[in-house]
Amino acid sequence: MSTYKTSSKIWKAVKGFFGFWKDFLVGDSPVLALGAVIILAVAYLLRSSAVLAPAVAVVLVLVLITFTVWQKTWKRRRLRP
Repeated sequence: MSTYKTSSKIWKAVKGFFGFWKDFLVGDSPVLALGAVIILAVAYLLRSSAVLAPAVAVVLVLVLITFTVWQKTWKRRRLRP
């Protein structure tokens, strides 16, 4: 087997692996994926406070969900004639 075919198969496998994880983690909404990362980062930064970190995380999750629902419904309302 030639080196070209082997490296082509490896490259295809690597692309498939990362493509799967992109689809799995990001899915249809990159906003939700980015929002989740931001919420986790904020919770990590506030980890020393046993009360503040969970409260802020819950509020940020509610804001993220509200924003994404509003964004999806706003796009649908805009497309209606």
